Amino acid sequence: MMRTHEHLNGALPLLTAGHFRGQRGVSRVVVGTDFSLRSEFALARALRLPLGQGGVFAVMHASPRLDGHDGPGGTVSGERCLRKAVSSVCRRLRHRVDVDVQEALRQGDPVEAASAVSSELGAELVVLGRPHVTYPLQELAGDSMVRRMVRRLGASVLVVVPHPVKPYARPLVAVDFSRESRRALELMLRMCPAPTPVDVLHVVDTRDEEEALRAKGAPTERWLLLRQEREYTARVALGRFLAPYRETGRELEVRVRSGDAEVGEGILAEVAERGSDVLALAMSGANARTPLTERVLARAGCDVLVARHTGSRLSTDSRSAL
Repeated sequence: MMRTHEHLNGALPLLTAGHFRGQRGVSRVVVGTDFSLRSEFALARALRLPLGQGGVFAVMHASPRLDGHDGPGGTVSGERCLRKAVSSVCRRLRHRVDVDVQEALRQGDPVEAASAVSSELGAELVVLGRPHVTYPLQELAGDSMVRRMVRRLGASVLVVVPHPVKPYARPLVAVDFSRESRRALELMLRMCPAPTPVDVLHVVDTRDEEEALRAKGAPTERWLLLRQEREYTARVALGRFLAPYRETGRELEVRVRSGDAEVGEGILAEVAERGSDVLALAMSGANARTPLTERVLARAGCDVLVARHTGSRLSTDSRSAL
C-alpha cells in the first residue's frame, strides 16, 4: 500500500490553453521497478529529471500473488527491496524537503498496478526501463511490458534505455502541429529546462503526390520541386508553431525532412543523425494503439518520451497524434 495518498485528477491537461508559461520540472513522477539493471537505469534517470516545487516522487513495484505464502521474489522480499530503493531516493533528494517521496507496493499484474498508482497520484510521468536495442531489429513483442505499459497507462511514459545517465543535452521532439504534439513539446521543455536547446522535427510525407506525378509521366524535376515546396511550407508553419516558446527565450531548432510519416523512418533517421539522447512523441486517447510509436520504441537507441493526455476527446480514427 502507499504510505501516503494524494488523489489528483490525472485527466487534467498538462498546461492550460494559451501561451507556454515557462513552468519548470515535473511535479508527480512514478518510477516502476522490478529491481533489475534496466530498472536501476530508469530510477537514476528519474532522479536526474528536474522536479517541480512540492512534487511527488513515487517508486512502485508489483509483486506476484502468492496465495498468502512468502518466498523468493514474493511480497516480503519485494517489500524489502522496495524499501531499500526508496531509502536511496530519500538520500538523493535529502535537500529537496518539498518533494514527497513515496513507495507503492502492489500485488498482481505490473501494468494494472502501475495504472492504478499513476491514477491515484495524478502522475504526470511514469518512468520505465527498457533493454538495449538488439540487432537484427525486431518489433515489440505482443506481451512486451513496455508495449503494454504505453498502451494502458493514462499518463505520459518515459522509456529509458541503458546508457550513462546525465542531464539530457540533445532532446528531439517530433510534432505534427496537433494540440497533443504541442503538449509533448511543453513536457519536453519542462524536462529539459533552459539553456538546453531542443530540436523540433516535422516529417513531410509527399509519397502520394509524388506517385501521382510519376503516374502522369511528370519529369523528376517536378516532384523534386513539389518536395521542396512542401518542406518550405512546413518550415514556415513550424516557425509559427514555435513562436510562443521562442518568446520565452528558449532555443529551438527547426528540423524538416521528407519521409514516410506513418512508419517513423524519418524520425529514427533524425535521431541517428543528431545523436539525440531523448525523443518525444505524442499520443492521445485511452488504450490507443499507434504502430508508429511502438516501432520507434522498438528501434530508437535513445530514451523515448510518449507524451499522453487523455483529456482530449478524439475520434477512434484520430487517436494517433503522430
